[in-house]
Order: sequence, then C-alpha cells, then structure tokens
Amino acid sequence: MLAIRRYLRRLGRDQAGTAAIEFGVLAPVFFAMLLGIVDIGRYMWTLNTIQYAIDDGLRAGSVEQLNETEVENRVKKALLGLDTTGIEVEATMPTSTSLEVTASTTYKFMFPIATLFPTTTIDLRSTMPF
Repeated sequence: MLAIRRYLRRLGRDQAGTAAIEFGVLAPVFFAMLLGIVDIGRYMWTLNTIQYAIDDGLRAGSVEQLNETEVENRVKKALLGLDTTGIEVEATMPTSTSLEVTASTTYKFMFPIATLFPTTTIDLRSTMPF
C-alpha cells in the first residue's frame, strides 16, 4: 500500500507530457475557430461577388440601354468563381427611368458554423436610375 501511495505522489509531481495534454485540449477549439473564420470569409466573399455582379449589370444596363434579359446575362457572366446554377437573377424596370436587379441564392456553411446555421439565404437588390 505504501508503494502505491509513493507511486501516486511521484506521478502527481511529474510534469512530463503536460504540453501534449494542453495541446490535446486546446487544439480542437483553435482549429474550429480557424475554420469558422475561413467560412465567414467565404460567406463575405460570396456576398461581395454577387453585389459586384449586380452593380456591373446595373451599370451596363444603364449605360448601354440593355433589356432585362441582357442585364441578367451580364450579371451571371460577372459571377466569377461561383456556381451560377443555384443563383437566381432577375432584372426588372419598375419605372421607365430605373432598372432593378435582384439576386438570391442559398449559401451552405462548412464546419463548424454548419452545426448552428446549416444554410442561409442571400438576397441582394440594387436599383439604378437611367
């Protein structure tokens, strides 16, 4: 019994392996935060790319006097790096002196945000007068 007590006391004072234990506890949290930051960056990049495409289509439609279909095609062409099959683009002329472009899609988050928000809808709209 005395030998077991001595062994446990010596084991309690031993510092070997504490760095590995600390790394094992903190590494999953760190990498989850890192992946979350990357995922939010991807989301913001997608928002900015869609908004740029809408602005480009509006500008071209206003300057070149394009019809709605041509503006929609211009917006889809400006969506570089995105899968355009899931992006709905609609161009309308609510008045005779303005053009409105709306784009919407469903964005799917990756790990670890996907556990809280699996998908979110992106709805962007811009209007420009002629």
